[in-house]
Amino acid sequence: MGQNRSVAELLRSGMDTLTPTERKIARVLLANYPVAGLETIAQLAARVEVSGPTVLRLVGKLGFDSYTAFQAALRSELEARLQSPLVRREAGMAAEGTDFLADFVRRQSDLMQQTAANVSAAEFDGAVELLGDPKRRVWLLGGRLTEPLAAYLAHHLKVVRAQVTLLRALPASWADHLVDMDKHDVLVVFDIRRYWREAQRVAEMAAQRKVQVVLFTDQWLSPVSRSARFTLAAHTAGPAGWDANTPLLMLIDALIAAVNTRHWGNIHQRLQELEHMRAALGEGD
Repeated sequence: MGQNRSVAELLRSGMDTLTPTERKIARVLLANYPVAGLETIAQLAARVEVSGPTVLRLVGKLGFDSYTAFQAALRSELEARLQSPLVRREAGMAAEGTDFLADFVRRQSDLMQQTAANVSAAEFDGAVELLGDPKRRVWLLGGRLTEPLAAYLAHHLKVVRAQVTLLRALPASWADHLVDMDKHDVLVVFDIRRYWREAQRVAEMAAQRKVQVVLFTDQWLSPVSRSARFTLAAHTAGPAGWDANTPLLMLIDALIAAVNTRHWGNIHQRLQELEHMRAALGEGD
């Protein structure tokens, strides 16, 4: 298996190399990740209506020499999903005589490189097109540590397009917004381990209303991915114990840049009008 790559990433990146029958298995695994992969071969084969040997061929294509090894990787991911910062902290980061900042930057750079290597161009481009479509309303929601990222993306989008709303992280207020959502809307959700059950529910309810869900998550995949039209998964496992938001911020900045580049005609006119209005109001940056 590729270094630091989750089973989900292997499935998503290798989809084009699979046979139609193997793709059926991959889609079921991703739609019920990682639980479906923890079933027996017979149970998984019956769920997808394929043969046991077909399941084993897919597992082999992913780089595992046995179904046992495949399930061991999934169990390891499941454990990683639930780890607290107390468990994740690497003692070596605090060793005397080390250049903490240089080492930290190197590790962050590695996470960004891993993220870029594993985000599908089709997923990224799809998210760009949805968020750049002026006919669609955009709603954004972040969790306890990712709400500032949702706000950052929302502030940028509000500059270049209309109908952008940042939802407060208060489940009791979401019904007031969900009732207004429909098939012309996009819901952007940020959810990293340990995942937010309420975010999963609101994404499911939005998807039932035909809303297009875009998910920013980590390599272990938030359960929101089951409802997402496009998923942008970052490598976030920081050595200091806390998951790193830097790779997620990189994806956000890349998405903003792509929206600006691909929709510059409409954005240019809007920015000109904004600058005139700000000048008239005496606003600063």
